[in-house]
Amino acid sequence: MLGFIVNPVAGNGKGKEVWGVLEQILRQQEAVYRVRETSREGEAQTIAVELIEKEGVNKIVAVGGDGTIHEVVNGIHQSGKACMLGHVAAGSGNDFSRGHGLSNDPEEAIERILSEKREKVIDLLKINGRLAVNSVGAGFDGQVAKTTNAASYKKWLNRMRLGKAAYLWSVIRVLFTYQPCEVKLTVDGEVFFVEKAWLIAIANIPNYGGGMLICPRAVADDGMAEICVVNDVGRWGLLRAFPQIFTGAHVNHPKVSFFRGKKITVEAQRPLFVHADGEIVDSTPLRVEVIPKSQRICG
Repeated sequence: MLGFIVNPVAGNGKGKEVWGVLEQILRQQEAVYRVRETSREGEAQTIAVELIEKEGVNKIVAVGGDGTIHEVVNGIHQSGKACMLGHVAAGSGNDFSRGHGLSNDPEEAIERILSEKREKVIDLLKINGRLAVNSVGAGFDGQVAKTTNAASYKKWLNRMRLGKAAYLWSVIRVLFTYQPCEVKLTVDGEVFFVEKAWLIAIANIPNYGGGMLICPRAVADDGMAEICVVNDVGRWGLLRAFPQIFTGAHVNHPKVSFFRGKKITVEAQRPLFVHADGEIVDSTPLRVEVIPKSQRICG
């Protein structure tokens, strides 16, 4: 059984618009499916569990942004049953879609999902009891995620189809107030002490924050997480280097370090906000474990 979880307010209404296109195609093909719309944050997880346990759904298509994907995946694994994941992008960042080469065209996306010709099994990141599909971040980027999600300009910019600009504006806002601190980073048992750490990004895919290539060498199905650490750089130096993230050129920056591992711990001098797939979920100390080959996706 095929199920759809639709976030109608994703992308400031784009979710509802995209579902209208999909619904017409499904009716034309006389497809049998179940559909539920979300009405509040966190509801997609609950709906995913209900669709699997009560409706017998074995493939869920998330129609929304990265936050919707995050909730649906957690619902799938909460159910304890195997369920294929599909995605039709309708958010402001759409990193999951970009990172896995999914189509941004709703018609093409649903055709791929229904054909079942493109499937793969990806890793997930387990963080303090939750799961992430894209990335986890602590420090500066956690603060940026919190600021962006609470900002009134996010809705305004989404309405203008400029969702990425909301993240960029939050970066600038946080840049001039954030105080870097000392962090103890443990990767597969090896300990690194990081002075004046700005951010620690742990990624399963290269894309981040609406298209930035924070971890260009991250691979979603290799059983490892890519870790990017930025530290010991001034505010203006960070601002000048920031554009390099969009092309991955920051890999050569002297103040940027990369690690790879399966089990990562982040302990900070003070509590730092932690985001998972752009949603604030916790604060440090942070423990991340790669759960290899744990989610089948299609599209």
